[in-house]
Amino acid sequence: MMLDGKEAYELICKAIDRKVKINELESIFGQNNTDIKNDNEKTKRVRQKDNYIDIKRFAANFYKAPIVNYKGYVNGSKNLYSEIIAKTLVSEDLVKEWDKLKPVRPNHFDTDHTTTQNELSITNRKEEILAKLLFYQGEVKDLGYIFDYQTPLKKARSDSYGKIDLLGYNTDDKCYSVIELKYRPSGSDETLLRCVLEAYTYYKLLNLDQIVSTDSHEGISVLRNLKGYKHTKNAELVVLFDEKACTKNDGGYKTNLMLRLNPKDIANAVYPSKTVESQQHKECQELLTTDKRDSLRILCETILKQEPHLKQIRFVVLRADTDSKSSYPTNIKGWSRKLDRLYRAETLLTIPSKG
Repeated sequence: MMLDGKEAYELICKAIDRKVKINELESIFGQNNTDIKNDNEKTKRVRQKDNYIDIKRFAANFYKAPIVNYKGYVNGSKNLYSEIIAKTLVSEDLVKEWDKLKPVRPNHFDTDHTTTQNELSITNRKEEILAKLLFYQGEVKDLGYIFDYQTPLKKARSDSYGKIDLLGYNTDDKCYSVIELKYRPSGSDETLLRCVLEAYTYYKLLNLDQIVSTDSHEGISVLRNLKGYKHTKNAELVVLFDEKACTKNDGGYKTNLMLRLNPKDIANAVYPSKTVESQQHKECQELLTTDKRDSLRILCETILKQEPHLKQIRFVVLRADTDSKSSYPTNIKGWSRKLDRLYRAETLLTIPSKG
């Protein structure tokens, strides 16, 4: 029997022993009360006809659900919320619902993103600033060439689709990188489950062929001239994250990804009050060294099996390259070697496609 979006969500909530809240369904999936549960025949017929749209809405928005970011154990058991959710997505064959997602935006690259002469502007949206800095840097060691940031996916303003943090080209593996960046100056607390589902959702809503048809995007113009570059249908999902946010005494000056954190005082470095390891780094270590995250690994393998053009899912730490001998970027006005950084990456884990 084919499930609708509400039924799929209820199934997952039941697996983690949690009741569904009506207002939660509305805020996540944009459904109204009359659509949620009505047993009269007319509504049943409407719901059957609208089933495809409904389950598509589930796939497009599920990564935003608060339960996807739960970090504890189910009712005092030894089962992690995120593991039970990952396991249910696979065992109930819900991963296939992502296949219903299709790109809707006519042009992902009709933005004014430019790699030249950019003002260094510090706002409270630190993750977005970091994404811009990586775009301005261009080539990031062990990550690839970054050719766009905040790539839009929505067709209409009312669409719920977000933006891809970073788009890159993996020069080693000859594929595009759909990069989900996670960063917060006090340590990001989002689960890897959310990161993977968000990256996968965005991948499904991205039309890679538009890279060929675009003729007025600076990042893509540079990409086309990269040595060894060739357009491909192949891609990878990359979860890119900080290892930890450090106090000044714990070496934050050398390791923190950003020092200018106060928009009202960008001339001085700011440090967190305590050193915090990011949730992504913590979970990635568990993926590498224990069986605590086996269901997440199986979910990743299931996604890869479903997608013939996805080569791999990579979990990557972003590091401040404070030892770099590279010259400072001349395309960022106000950039300072004392307060700003160049970046490099380190791949902790690659889950390859077996196809």
